[in-house]
Amino acid sequence: MIKVLIVDDDNLVRKGLRSMLPWLEYNMEVVGEAKNGEKALDFLAEQQVDLLLTDLAMPVMSGMELMRVVRRQYPRISIVVLTLHQDFEYIQDCLRLGAIDYIAKVELETDSYDEVMGRISARIQEEKMKNAAPVNLTAEAVSGNNSFYTVIPGQMPTNEVIRDTASLSMPTVSMDLLTGLKKSGQSLGWVHKESEFVRFLESLKGAALPPARLTGFLNTLLPGWNRIYASVTGQQIELPETFVAWFEVEEWLNNTRQSLAAAIGKPQYSEEVKECIARAVQAMHEEMANPVIASEMAKRVNMSRSYFSQCFKDMVGMTFNDYLRTIRMDKAKEYLQYTQKNMQWISEHTGYTDQKYFSRVFYEKTGMLPSEYRQSVQAGG
Repeated sequence: MIKVLIVDDDNLVRKGLRSMLPWLEYNMEVVGEAKNGEKALDFLAEQQVDLLLTDLAMPVMSGMELMRVVRRQYPRISIVVLTLHQDFEYIQDCLRLGAIDYIAKVELETDSYDEVMGRISARIQEEKMKNAAPVNLTAEAVSGNNSFYTVIPGQMPTNEVIRDTASLSMPTVSMDLLTGLKKSGQSLGWVHKESEFVRFLESLKGAALPPARLTGFLNTLLPGWNRIYASVTGQQIELPETFVAWFEVEEWLNNTRQSLAAAIGKPQYSEEVKECIARAVQAMHEEMANPVIASEMAKRVNMSRSYFSQCFKDMVGMTFNDYLRTIRMDKAKEYLQYTQKNMQWISEHTGYTDQKYFSRVFYEKTGMLPSEYRQSVQAGG
Protein backbone atom coordinates (compact mmCIF):
# COMPACT_ATOMS: atom_id res chain seq x y z
CA MET A 1 0.00 0.00 0.00
CA ILE A 2 1.40 3.40 -1.04
CA LYS A 3 1.26 5.80 1.95
CA VAL A 4 0.23 9.37 1.02
CA LEU A 5 0.70 12.71 2.81
CA ILE A 6 -1.43 15.67 1.63
CA VAL A 7 -0.01 19.16 2.20
CA ASP A 8 -2.19 22.24 1.60
CA ASP A 9 -3.00 25.29 3.70
CA ASP A 10 -6.71 25.03 2.85
CA ASN A 11 -8.44 22.55 5.14
CA LEU A 12 -11.34 22.01 2.72
CA VAL A 13 -8.94 21.23 -0.12
CA ARG A 14 -7.20 18.64 2.05
CA LYS A 15 -10.49 17.04 3.09
CA GLY A 16 -11.75 17.10 -0.48
CA LEU A 17 -8.63 15.43 -1.85
CA ARG A 18 -8.74 12.84 0.89
CA SER A 19 -12.38 11.95 0.35
CA MET A 20 -13.04 12.34 -3.36
CA LEU A 21 -10.02 10.68 -4.97
CA PRO A 22 -10.30 6.86 -5.21
CA TRP A 23 -7.12 6.15 -3.24
CA LEU A 24 -7.84 2.53 -2.26
CA GLU A 25 -8.71 1.58 -5.82
CA TYR A 26 -5.13 2.49 -6.77
CA ASN A 27 -3.50 0.77 -3.78
CA MET A 28 -2.93 4.06 -1.96
CA GLU A 29 -3.80 5.20 1.56
CA VAL A 30 -3.80 8.76 2.92
CA VAL A 31 -1.94 8.52 6.24
CA GLY A 32 -1.78 12.21 7.11
CA GLU A 33 -2.37 15.87 6.31
CA ALA A 34 -0.33 19.02 6.92
CA LYS A 35 -1.17 22.69 6.44
CA ASN A 36 2.33 23.84 5.46
CA GLY A 37 5.78 22.55 4.63
CA GLU A 38 7.04 22.81 8.21
CA LYS A 39 4.21 20.64 9.55
CA ALA A 40 4.83 18.20 6.71
CA LEU A 41 8.47 17.78 7.72
CA ASP A 42 7.39 17.14 11.32
CA PHE A 43 5.12 14.38 10.05
CA LEU A 44 7.79 12.88 7.80
CA ALA A 45 10.18 12.67 10.76
CA GLU A 46 7.78 10.32 12.55
CA GLN A 47 5.80 8.49 9.85
CA GLN A 48 6.65 6.55 6.70
CA VAL A 49 5.39 8.24 3.53
CA ASP A 50 5.77 7.04 -0.06
CA LEU A 51 3.94 9.83 -1.93
CA LEU A 52 3.83 13.52 -1.06
CA LEU A 53 1.02 15.56 -2.64
CA THR A 54 1.75 19.23 -2.00
CA ASP A 55 0.43 22.67 -2.85
CA LEU A 56 3.02 25.31 -3.68
CA ALA A 57 1.72 28.60 -2.24
CA MET A 58 1.61 28.05 1.54
CA PRO A 59 2.58 30.14 4.58
CA VAL A 60 5.54 29.35 6.89
CA MET A 61 7.21 27.03 4.34
CA SER A 62 6.17 26.93 0.69
CA GLY A 63 5.79 23.83 -1.42
CA MET A 64 8.95 24.67 -3.36
CA GLU A 65 10.98 24.88 -0.14
CA LEU A 66 9.42 21.64 1.09
CA MET A 67 10.34 19.88 -2.15
CA ARG A 68 13.99 20.94 -1.84
CA VAL A 69 14.22 19.57 1.71
CA VAL A 70 12.40 16.33 0.87
CA ARG A 71 14.57 15.66 -2.16
CA ARG A 72 17.63 16.03 0.07
CA GLN A 73 16.44 14.20 3.19
CA TYR A 74 13.92 11.69 1.77
CA PRO A 75 14.97 11.01 -1.83
CA ARG A 76 12.83 7.84 -2.09
CA ILE A 77 9.56 9.79 -1.59
CA SER A 78 7.65 10.54 -4.80
CA ILE A 79 6.29 14.09 -5.08
CA VAL A 80 3.23 15.29 -6.96
CA VAL A 81 2.52 19.03 -7.10
CA LEU A 82 -0.99 20.42 -6.73
CA THR A 83 -1.19 23.78 -8.51
CA LEU A 84 -3.41 26.42 -10.02
CA HIS A 85 -0.63 27.29 -12.44
CA GLN A 86 -0.44 25.74 -15.89
CA ASP A 87 2.45 27.85 -17.17
CA PHE A 88 4.98 25.57 -18.86
CA GLU A 89 8.10 27.14 -17.33
CA TYR A 90 6.56 27.13 -13.86
CA ILE A 91 5.72 23.42 -14.16
CA GLN A 92 9.23 22.69 -15.47
CA ASP A 93 10.67 24.26 -12.31
CA CYS A 94 8.65 21.79 -10.25
CA LEU A 95 9.78 18.84 -12.34
CA ARG A 96 13.41 19.94 -12.06
CA LEU A 97 13.02 19.91 -8.28
CA GLY A 98 12.05 16.25 -8.50
CA ALA A 99 8.27 16.19 -8.85
CA ILE A 100 7.11 13.15 -10.82
CA ASP A 101 3.90 14.85 -11.92
CA TYR A 102 1.55 17.74 -11.24
CA ILE A 103 -2.20 18.06 -10.84
CA ALA A 104 -3.86 21.24 -12.08
CA LYS A 105 -6.72 21.95 -9.68
CA VAL A 106 -9.04 22.38 -12.65
CA GLU A 107 -8.65 18.62 -13.23
CA LEU A 108 -10.28 17.98 -9.87
CA GLU A 109 -13.27 20.09 -10.84
CA THR A 110 -14.12 17.96 -13.87
CA ASP A 111 -14.58 14.54 -12.22
CA SER A 112 -11.46 13.18 -13.98
CA TYR A 113 -10.41 11.37 -10.81
CA ASP A 114 -9.63 8.02 -12.44
CA GLU A 115 -7.53 9.69 -15.12
CA VAL A 116 -5.53 11.63 -12.51
CA MET A 117 -4.98 8.62 -10.26
CA GLY A 118 -4.08 6.33 -13.14
CA ARG A 119 -1.48 8.80 -14.36
CA ILE A 120 0.08 9.19 -10.90
CA SER A 121 0.14 5.44 -10.39
CA ALA A 122 1.93 4.97 -13.71
CA ARG A 123 4.51 7.65 -12.82
CA ILE A 124 5.24 5.94 -9.49
CA GLN A 125 5.73 2.60 -11.24
CA GLU A 126 8.08 4.20 -13.76
CA GLU A 127 10.16 5.74 -10.97
CA LYS A 128 10.36 2.43 -9.10
CA MET A 129 11.59 0.60 -12.15
CA LYS A 130 14.07 3.31 -13.11
CA ASN A 131 15.55 3.41 -9.61
CA ALA A 132 15.66 -0.35 -9.07
CA ALA A 133 19.33 -0.48 -10.16
CA PRO A 134 21.68 1.12 -12.71
CA VAL A 135 20.51 0.38 -16.23
CA ASN A 136 22.69 -1.95 -18.30
CA LEU A 137 21.33 -1.81 -21.82
CA THR A 138 21.59 -5.04 -23.76
CA ALA A 139 22.01 -5.21 -27.52
CA GLU A 140 18.47 -6.59 -27.74
CA ALA A 141 17.07 -3.66 -25.78
CA VAL A 142 19.01 -1.09 -27.76
CA SER A 143 17.63 -2.51 -30.96
CA GLY A 144 14.12 -1.70 -29.73
CA ASN A 145 12.95 -5.32 -29.29
CA ASN A 146 10.62 -5.15 -26.29
CA SER A 147 11.32 -8.39 -24.40
CA PHE A 148 8.44 -7.72 -22.04
CA TYR A 149 6.01 -8.78 -24.76
CA THR A 150 7.98 -11.70 -26.18
CA VAL A 151 9.20 -13.65 -23.14
CA ILE A 152 7.31 -16.87 -22.42
CA PRO A 153 6.57 -18.72 -19.13
CA GLY A 154 9.62 -20.58 -17.87
CA GLN A 155 11.99 -18.11 -19.55
CA MET A 156 11.76 -15.07 -17.31
CA PRO A 157 13.70 -12.01 -18.49
CA THR A 158 16.80 -10.91 -16.64
CA ASN A 159 16.62 -7.92 -14.31
CA GLU A 160 18.57 -5.90 -16.86
CA VAL A 161 16.04 -6.55 -19.62
CA ILE A 162 13.11 -5.81 -17.29
CA ARG A 163 14.65 -2.46 -16.40
CA ASP A 164 15.47 -1.78 -20.04
CA THR A 165 11.85 -2.14 -21.13
CA ALA A 166 10.84 0.39 -18.51
CA SER A 167 13.44 2.97 -19.48
CA LEU A 168 13.48 2.81 -23.26
CA SER A 169 11.60 5.34 -25.30
CA MET A 170 8.70 3.44 -26.86
CA PRO A 171 6.77 4.36 -30.01
CA THR A 172 4.13 7.02 -29.45
CA VAL A 173 0.70 5.48 -28.88
CA SER A 174 -2.14 7.41 -30.46
CA MET A 175 -4.83 8.77 -28.16
CA ASP A 176 -7.46 7.29 -30.47
CA LEU A 177 -6.04 3.82 -29.85
CA LEU A 178 -5.97 4.30 -26.07
CA THR A 179 -9.48 5.74 -26.11
CA GLY A 180 -10.71 2.74 -28.07
CA LEU A 181 -8.97 0.33 -25.69
CA LYS A 182 -10.46 2.06 -22.67
CA LYS A 183 -13.93 1.97 -24.20
CA SER A 184 -13.56 -1.76 -24.91
CA GLY A 185 -12.32 -2.45 -21.40
CA GLN A 186 -15.13 -0.51 -19.78
CA SER A 187 -17.89 -2.00 -21.95
CA LEU A 188 -17.49 -5.41 -20.26
CA GLY A 189 -18.52 -7.19 -23.45
CA TRP A 190 -15.22 -9.08 -23.22
CA VAL A 191 -16.33 -10.59 -19.91
CA HIS A 192 -19.01 -12.69 -21.60
CA LYS A 193 -17.83 -13.00 -25.20
CA GLU A 194 -14.66 -14.92 -25.92
CA SER A 195 -14.20 -13.24 -29.31
CA GLU A 196 -14.29 -9.76 -27.74
CA PHE A 197 -11.86 -10.84 -25.02
CA VAL A 198 -9.38 -12.16 -27.59
CA ARG A 199 -9.73 -8.94 -29.61
CA PHE A 200 -9.19 -6.83 -26.47
CA LEU A 201 -6.04 -8.80 -25.56
CA GLU A 202 -4.63 -8.54 -29.08
CA SER A 203 -5.26 -4.79 -29.26
CA LEU A 204 -3.75 -4.19 -25.83
CA LYS A 205 -0.66 -6.23 -26.64
CA GLY A 206 -0.38 -4.58 -30.04
CA ALA A 207 -0.25 -1.14 -28.40
CA ALA A 208 3.09 -2.23 -26.85
CA LEU A 209 2.81 0.12 -23.90
CA PRO A 210 5.86 0.24 -21.62
CA PRO A 211 5.21 -1.94 -18.54
CA ALA A 212 4.68 0.94 -16.12
CA ARG A 213 2.34 2.70 -18.52
CA LEU A 214 0.48 -0.55 -19.13
CA THR A 215 -0.04 -0.94 -15.37
CA GLY A 216 -1.26 2.65 -15.20
CA PHE A 217 -3.70 2.02 -18.05
CA LEU A 218 -5.13 -1.06 -16.32
CA ASN A 219 -5.45 1.07 -13.19
CA THR A 220 -7.79 3.41 -15.06
CA LEU A 221 -10.08 0.46 -15.88
CA LEU A 222 -10.05 -1.16 -12.45
CA PRO A 223 -12.39 1.29 -10.63
CA GLY A 224 -15.19 0.66 -13.15
CA TRP A 225 -14.78 -3.10 -12.83
CA ASN A 226 -14.70 -2.89 -9.04
CA ARG A 227 -17.84 -0.77 -8.87
CA ILE A 228 -19.66 -3.80 -10.22
CA TYR A 229 -17.61 -6.56 -8.60
CA ALA A 230 -17.51 -5.02 -5.11
CA SER A 231 -21.20 -4.16 -5.11
CA VAL A 232 -22.04 -7.85 -5.60
CA THR A 233 -19.24 -9.60 -3.67
CA GLY A 234 -18.13 -7.00 -1.11
CA GLN A 235 -14.54 -7.55 -2.28
CA GLN A 236 -12.11 -5.80 -4.61
CA ILE A 237 -10.21 -7.02 -7.65
CA GLU A 238 -6.53 -6.27 -6.92
CA LEU A 239 -3.91 -5.20 -9.47
CA PRO A 240 -0.33 -6.44 -8.89
CA GLU A 241 2.23 -3.72 -8.24
CA THR A 242 4.24 -4.80 -11.29
CA PHE A 243 4.17 -7.26 -14.18
CA VAL A 244 7.47 -8.64 -15.44
CA ALA A 245 6.14 -10.01 -18.72
CA TRP A 246 3.05 -9.86 -20.94
CA PHE A 247 1.98 -13.41 -20.16
CA GLU A 248 1.45 -12.31 -16.53
CA VAL A 249 -0.84 -9.52 -17.74
CA GLU A 250 -2.77 -11.99 -19.86
CA GLU A 251 -3.10 -14.42 -16.93
CA TRP A 252 -4.33 -11.63 -14.62
CA LEU A 253 -6.90 -10.46 -17.16
CA ASN A 254 -8.13 -14.04 -17.57
CA ASN A 255 -8.58 -14.35 -13.81
CA THR A 256 -10.28 -10.95 -13.65
CA ARG A 257 -12.64 -11.99 -16.41
CA GLN A 258 -13.60 -15.14 -14.52
CA SER A 259 -14.15 -13.18 -11.30
CA LEU A 260 -16.39 -10.62 -13.01
CA ALA A 261 -18.33 -13.30 -14.87
CA ALA A 262 -18.94 -15.22 -11.64
CA ALA A 263 -20.05 -12.08 -9.81
CA ILE A 264 -22.53 -10.77 -12.35
CA GLY A 265 -24.02 -13.85 -13.93
CA LYS A 266 -25.39 -17.27 -13.05
CA PRO A 267 -24.84 -20.22 -15.39
CA GLN A 268 -28.48 -20.56 -16.47
CA TYR A 269 -28.43 -17.22 -18.28
CA SER A 270 -26.93 -16.63 -21.71
CA GLU A 271 -23.80 -14.57 -22.19
CA GLU A 272 -25.88 -11.84 -23.88
CA VAL A 273 -28.16 -11.53 -20.84
CA LYS A 274 -25.20 -11.41 -18.46
CA GLU A 275 -23.67 -8.63 -20.54
CA CYS A 276 -26.92 -6.66 -20.48
CA ILE A 277 -27.17 -6.82 -16.70
CA ALA A 278 -23.51 -5.85 -16.34
CA ARG A 279 -24.09 -2.80 -18.54
CA ALA A 280 -27.13 -1.86 -16.46
CA VAL A 281 -25.23 -2.11 -13.17
CA GLN A 282 -22.39 0.01 -14.54
CA ALA A 283 -24.85 2.65 -15.79
CA MET A 284 -26.57 2.78 -12.39
CA HIS A 285 -23.29 3.63 -10.68
CA GLU A 286 -22.35 6.23 -13.26
CA GLU A 287 -25.77 7.91 -13.41
CA MET A 288 -27.09 7.63 -9.86
CA ALA A 289 -27.51 11.41 -9.60
CA ASN A 290 -30.05 11.29 -12.45
CA PRO A 291 -33.49 9.64 -12.59
CA VAL A 292 -32.84 5.92 -13.04
CA ILE A 293 -35.93 3.86 -13.84
CA ALA A 294 -36.04 0.09 -14.31
CA SER A 295 -38.32 0.19 -17.38
CA GLU A 296 -36.06 2.69 -19.16
CA MET A 297 -32.93 0.75 -18.22
CA ALA A 298 -34.53 -2.42 -19.61
CA LYS A 299 -35.13 -0.65 -22.92
CA ARG A 300 -31.53 0.58 -23.02
CA VAL A 301 -30.22 -2.98 -22.79
CA ASN A 302 -32.90 -4.36 -25.15
CA MET A 303 -34.80 -6.48 -22.63
CA SER A 304 -38.43 -6.60 -21.59
CA ARG A 305 -39.25 -4.95 -18.26
CA SER A 306 -40.34 -8.15 -16.51
CA TYR A 307 -37.49 -10.34 -17.77
CA PHE A 308 -34.95 -7.63 -16.97
CA SER A 309 -36.24 -7.41 -13.38
CA GLN A 310 -36.11 -11.17 -12.95
CA CYS A 311 -32.58 -11.46 -14.34
CA PHE A 312 -31.35 -8.48 -12.34
CA LYS A 313 -32.58 -9.90 -9.03
CA ASP A 314 -31.14 -13.34 -9.76
CA MET A 315 -27.72 -12.05 -10.73
CA VAL A 316 -27.26 -9.12 -8.35
CA GLY A 317 -29.08 -10.60 -5.37
CA MET A 318 -31.61 -7.80 -4.87
CA THR A 319 -34.24 -5.96 -6.87
CA PHE A 320 -33.35 -3.10 -9.18
CA ASN A 321 -34.84 -0.47 -6.86
CA ASP A 322 -33.26 -1.94 -3.73
CA TYR A 323 -29.86 -2.01 -5.38
CA LEU A 324 -30.23 1.56 -6.64
CA ARG A 325 -31.25 2.74 -3.17
CA THR A 326 -28.28 0.92 -1.62
CA ILE A 327 -25.63 2.45 -3.86
CA ARG A 328 -27.20 5.91 -3.48
CA MET A 329 -27.15 5.65 0.31
CA ASP A 330 -23.55 4.41 0.26
CA LYS A 331 -22.56 7.44 -1.80
CA ALA A 332 -24.53 9.73 0.53
CA LYS A 333 -22.58 8.34 3.49
CA GLU A 334 -19.32 9.19 1.71
CA TYR A 335 -20.46 12.76 1.08
CA LEU A 336 -21.63 13.17 4.69
CA GLN A 337 -18.44 11.81 6.17
CA TYR A 338 -15.82 13.37 3.93
CA THR A 339 -17.29 16.65 2.65
CA GLN A 340 -19.02 19.71 4.07
CA LYS A 341 -21.65 19.79 1.33
CA ASN A 342 -25.14 20.74 2.54
CA MET A 343 -28.05 18.29 2.59
CA GLN A 344 -29.70 19.68 -0.54
CA TRP A 345 -26.50 19.23 -2.55
CA ILE A 346 -26.02 15.69 -1.27
CA SER A 347 -29.62 14.70 -1.91
CA GLU A 348 -29.48 16.04 -5.49
CA HIS A 349 -26.14 14.32 -6.20
CA THR A 350 -27.48 10.99 -5.04
CA GLY A 351 -30.62 11.19 -7.17
CA TYR A 352 -33.17 12.77 -4.80
CA THR A 353 -34.66 16.13 -5.77
CA ASP A 354 -36.77 16.17 -2.60
CA GLN A 355 -34.52 16.62 0.42
CA LYS A 356 -37.20 15.46 2.87
CA TYR A 357 -37.71 12.24 0.95
CA PHE A 358 -33.94 11.73 0.86
CA SER A 359 -33.78 12.14 4.64
CA ARG A 360 -36.61 9.66 5.12
CA VAL A 361 -34.97 7.02 2.92
CA PHE A 362 -31.64 7.59 4.66
CA TYR A 363 -33.29 7.12 8.06
CA GLU A 364 -34.95 3.89 6.92
CA LYS A 365 -31.60 2.51 5.77
CA THR A 366 -29.39 3.67 8.66
CA GLY A 367 -31.65 4.45 11.62
CA MET A 368 -30.30 8.01 11.67
CA LEU A 369 -31.07 11.29 9.94
CA PRO A 370 -28.31 12.48 7.58
CA SER A 371 -27.30 15.27 9.99
CA GLU A 372 -27.10 12.78 12.88
CA TYR A 373 -24.99 10.43 10.77
CA ARG A 374 -22.57 13.24 9.86
CA GLN A 375 -22.19 14.27 13.53
CA SER A 376 -21.60 10.67 14.65
CA VAL A 377 -18.92 9.80 12.07
CA GLN A 378 -17.10 13.12 12.37
CA ALA A 379 -17.13 12.92 16.17
CA GLY A 380 -15.83 9.38 15.95
CA GLY A 381 -13.07 10.42 13.57
